[in-house]
Amino acid sequence: MSLTIRKLSVTYRDADHRLTALERLNLELAPGTITALVGESGAGKSTLALALLGLLPAAAEVSGSMALAGQQLAGLDEAGWNRVRWQQIALVPQNGGASLNPVQRLLAQVAEPLQVHRGLGRREARAAAVAALERVGLPAALGERFPHQVSGGELQRVLLAMATIMAPPYLVLDEPTAALDPEAKALVGAQLRQAAEQGTTLLLITHDLELARQLADQVAVLYLGQLLELMPGKALLREPHHPYTLALGRAFPGWESHRDLGGIKGDALYRMAHRHPVAVEQPRDHLPGNGGENDHDHDHDHVHLVGSASHHSGHHLPARGCLFQPRCTQAVAACAAREMELSRVGEHWIRCLRGGIATQLEFCGAAKRYGSVTALAPVELTLRAGETFCLLGPSGSGKSTLAQLAAGLLSPDEGQVLFQGRELRQWQRRDRLGLARRIGLVQQHPARAVSHRLTVEEIVAEPLRIQQPELSAGQRRRRVAAALREVSLPAEENFLARYPHELNLGALQRVCIARALIGDPVLLVADEPTSALDPSVQAKVLKLLLHLQTERGLTLLFITHDLGLARKIADRIGVLAAGELMEQGPAPAILRRLGLRP
Repeated sequence: MSLTIRKLSVTYRDADHRLTALERLNLELAPGTITALVGESGAGKSTLALALLGLLPAAAEVSGSMALAGQQLAGLDEAGWNRVRWQQIALVPQNGGASLNPVQRLLAQVAEPLQVHRGLGRREARAAAVAALERVGLPAALGERFPHQVSGGELQRVLLAMATIMAPPYLVLDEPTAALDPEAKALVGAQLRQAAEQGTTLLLITHDLELARQLADQVAVLYLGQLLELMPGKALLREPHHPYTLALGRAFPGWESHRDLGGIKGDALYRMAHRHPVAVEQPRDHLPGNGGENDHDHDHDHVHLVGSASHHSGHHLPARGCLFQPRCTQAVAACAAREMELSRVGEHWIRCLRGGIATQLEFCGAAKRYGSVTALAPVELTLRAGETFCLLGPSGSGKSTLAQLAAGLLSPDEGQVLFQGRELRQWQRRDRLGLARRIGLVQQHPARAVSHRLTVEEIVAEPLRIQQPELSAGQRRRRVAAALREVSLPAEENFLARYPHELNLGALQRVCIARALIGDPVLLVADEPTSALDPSVQAKVLKLLLHLQTERGLTLLFITHDLGLARKIADRIGVLAAGELMEQGPAPAILRRLGLRP
């Protein structure tokens, strides 16, 4: 008995405004499986929960299909929904305290579904309620209390006991562990897993990505009411395919994650459409009156900040295209023009014009020799757009050679290095300056990386003079000032006129970063960029790079021999030794093998 959702859309109407909460959602919940629903607040997760129980407000407009074992749920009247609720589908709502009767004891409320829907007597129902409370780790005595006399976590477990007391085949849980301490969370998680093993189908709505990864058979990622990715649960934090899923994982403080938390470019939004009176010329016989002009309304989508006081403070969504495109760091022009359906990529279903997270850099058996010395044995390595790949290894292991191959400063003696799917050597021959704008390089020693005869302004502007000679002096200066401000350096005249020897190493390294970023590259190769810095300045430079990665979507190839530094910034890690790439993989897995745990 499966629950099948097809082309489900939910819109909330308020006067002349429409808020799109779900858009043409397709999802199948197979018997005995756990489906986790994740996404930022406002993605439509709770709306789906309410739709499946027939609890949407009167202002909601629903289209599409929700079929439970062939029975169509959409369009049921209240009597029909009462036959579905509790007996076939039960809900554990998000706000426990608001969902319970404040003047009725907890045990009576847990027992109530049995009395109403199965006609059990008071004593029999209360005995079953005691057993249900004990299954979620609560003592029978707690049932004699009122809701305000127990903690938020205990209330959440009371709701779980109430939802499961009739053993419905389907269970919808909206943030069931949000208010629980770790011990209670583990208990509830074990009970949910046991329920699934016994045949109950669960829809788990949660912000806890680790819980979703541990429990779910499949994970559905929602954004502004659209399904962006459907994936196996085990892949959620380790192998996301959509840029939004990757960004969500970076923002989550998982136990296995060593990396500092990262955000998502821009702000969480919601979709609001509203009507405008527009004067439209129409033939006379189409008009209700005898005038030649009539006021007509038209709808268009607007983007507004969640919680914004003004409904008209945002910008228009693209008329077509990907909803995540304004915040996506790998978006191209076509992303705002073409509408995408879900497509299959391996075990994942994703909604992305570029087929998911794009490949930025590939080493295809690339090797480098200096005479009889093999500096780098054939390497197979792929970097995805927007990720930080840290390359570890002792001095002389080949790290800087690999970095120079990635930046196009060296050519491999065998194999290929591909950048955005094109061979680097061919790209250099055909469009050397265009390639240089796309790849930035921060070298190991800032004092050696710049000419001491140039001022700060001249150092930062140097790529523009070479790569974009058509820019005027005023345009270059404005770009230099913006680049310096982006790396938290002043752009005043007295700073622009300084020479490298007048700066400390931290400031000089940030000047080098500004120079590397001024052409707006998509790949930044950083070769030991903090090795000469004191810890305080190093921390500032690293935070700066991670911030710029979030805002620009930079792919970072970060070369270091500092394991502690790598654990704070890496999505994936590779280990070089004697010119050979010994291993590579997700940062937590590599760090565990190297003996470093959270």
